[in-house]
Amino acid sequence: MKLFRPGFFQKAFIAILLLIQFLLWIAFFVFVAIYTVFSPWAVLIIASLFVLNVITGLYIFNSSSPDAYKLSWMIAVFALPLAGIIMYLAFANKQVRRKQRKALDKWIRPLEDVPSDPKTLEALNYVEPNAVPIQKFIATAKGGGIFERTSVTYFPLVDEAFPHLLEDLKKARHYIFIEVFILEYDGYFFTNVHDILLQKVKEGVDVRLIYDDMGSLKVAPSGYDKNLRKEGIKAYRFNRFRPVIDVRQNNRDHRKMVIIDGHTAYTGGFNFADEYINKITRFGHWKDNAIRLCGEAVFSMSMMFLDNWHTSFEKDSIIDRDLYSPSKYIDEVGGFPLTSGFVQPFGDIPFDSQAVGQRVYLQLIQRARRYIYIMTPYLIIDKEIENALIAASKSGIDVRLITPHIPDKKTVFQLTRSHYGKLLLNGCKIYEYTPGFVHAKTCLIDDTMGVIGTINFDYRSLYLHLENGTLIVASPSLLDIKKDFEDTFAKSHELNYAEYNAFHEKRWLQWALLRIIAPFL
Repeated sequence: MKLFRPGFFQKAFIAILLLIQFLLWIAFFVFVAIYTVFSPWAVLIIASLFVLNVITGLYIFNSSSPDAYKLSWMIAVFALPLAGIIMYLAFANKQVRRKQRKALDKWIRPLEDVPSDPKTLEALNYVEPNAVPIQKFIATAKGGGIFERTSVTYFPLVDEAFPHLLEDLKKARHYIFIEVFILEYDGYFFTNVHDILLQKVKEGVDVRLIYDDMGSLKVAPSGYDKNLRKEGIKAYRFNRFRPVIDVRQNNRDHRKMVIIDGHTAYTGGFNFADEYINKITRFGHWKDNAIRLCGEAVFSMSMMFLDNWHTSFEKDSIIDRDLYSPSKYIDEVGGFPLTSGFVQPFGDIPFDSQAVGQRVYLQLIQRARRYIYIMTPYLIIDKEIENALIAASKSGIDVRLITPHIPDKKTVFQLTRSHYGKLLLNGCKIYEYTPGFVHAKTCLIDDTMGVIGTINFDYRSLYLHLENGTLIVASPSLLDIKKDFEDTFAKSHELNYAEYNAFHEKRWLQWALLRIIAPFL
C-alpha cells in the first residue's frame, strides 16, 4: 500500500512526538489556569503575565518584521497569555544567531560577491536605464553582478524543458550541482535524472545534490540522502526536520537550481516531482515554467549553491572560485553565446534582514510604464505590494495577475481569493487559470524587464525561505515570456468584482480569520 511506502513510520513517529509536545503545552496552561483561580497569588500571576505580554508586544512592534506579520503575532500574544509568548519565541523570533552571522561573513557574502564588468554597466545604462536602480539594489544587497554573454531560453512548461535538461546533464564532464525543494525519489522525473547522475559518478563527475527535508517529507524516505551518498552522489537534506518546536523549522530551502560545469543552468518554479511535467494529474493541468541560462551569469548561481553547501554541510572546505568560473569550461560548448540582453541571478535568505525578493518585485512594479504581468500560485501579499499594484493601476498601467483556478491547498486558495477585492475595485485584472494549477513565479513589465524564479507572492517566500530569482533585462526571451502570458490569459477566466462579492458573501468570516493568520501559512 502507498501508505506504508519507505519513510512512513519515521514520519509517523515525528508526528506523534509533535502531538505529545502540543498536549503537554495544553496540560501546562490548564494547570496554570486552575492554580490561579484558587491561589492568593492569582493577582500577582495575572499582573506578571500582563507585563510580559506588554513587553513582548513592544518587542514585536519594534522588530524588523513586516507589519502584517507583527500584527498577527501581537494578536496571538495578547489573546493567549504566556502561550502566545512561547509560540512567538518558538516560531517567529527571527533574530540572527551568532552561527548565522558567522556563516554570512565567512561564506555567503564573500562567495556571492560577483561584481559586474564596468563595460556591462555602461551598456545597461545606455540600453535600459530604468533597470539600473534594480541592478544596483541587487548588487548592494547580495553582491551579485549583472552579466552579458548569457543566453536565456524560456520554456512555458516544464514538460518542454525536461528533455533539454536531461540532455544537458548527459553532457556534463566536470560537475553537476542540484538544489531543489521537493525530491520525489521514485517518480519518473527523478528516476530519469538519477540514472544520469549515477552514470556521471562513474565517469568521475562531481555530483552534489541538496533537497529540502520538509519539502520532501511525503515523497522521499527519511535518510534517503544516505542512500544517495552510498551511490557516490554527494547528497544532503537541508535543515533536517526534527520533532521539536523550533523557529528554524520555518526556514526551508525553496530554491530550484541545476548547474552544469559552471556554464549552463536551469531554474524556475519546478521541483523534481511528476506533476511538474504533467506525468501525473493532481490538480488539473500543471502550469509551471523554466529558463535555461548559458554563459557568464551562471557564475552567480554556482556561488549561491556553494555558499549554501559550505554553510550547511562542508563547513571547513576551501573554495577555489576559478574552478567554477563559466570561462573554465565554456569552450567545451562552443564558447560564450553571442546574444543581447542582461541577466542578473540573485538569492534571498531569511536571516540577513534584506527581503531581496520583495524589494525586487516592488521596484519592478514601481518602474512599470505600460503593463505589469504577474503569474503566481499564491497571492498572500502585504499592504506594501498591494498598494504598489493599486497605485500602478490608478496611474493607467495595465496590471494583470494570473492565479490558479484549481487549488493545491484549499485554505491557501481561499486566502488568495480574499486578496482580490481591493485589487479588482481599483482596476487590476485577475485571471484564474481554468485548466488547473499555476505554479510559475513570474513578473514581467513593459517588454523590458522580468523576473523568473522560485519566489511566490506570499509571506513564506518573501520572508522565511531560501529563494532564488533571475532578473532579465532587454533580452529577446522577454517576448517569449510575454507570449506565454498572452496564451495563458486566453486559457483563463477573468474575474469581475461581482464574482468576488459572491465569493465574499459565502466566505467572509473564513476570509477574515485567514487574513489574521496569513503570515503563518
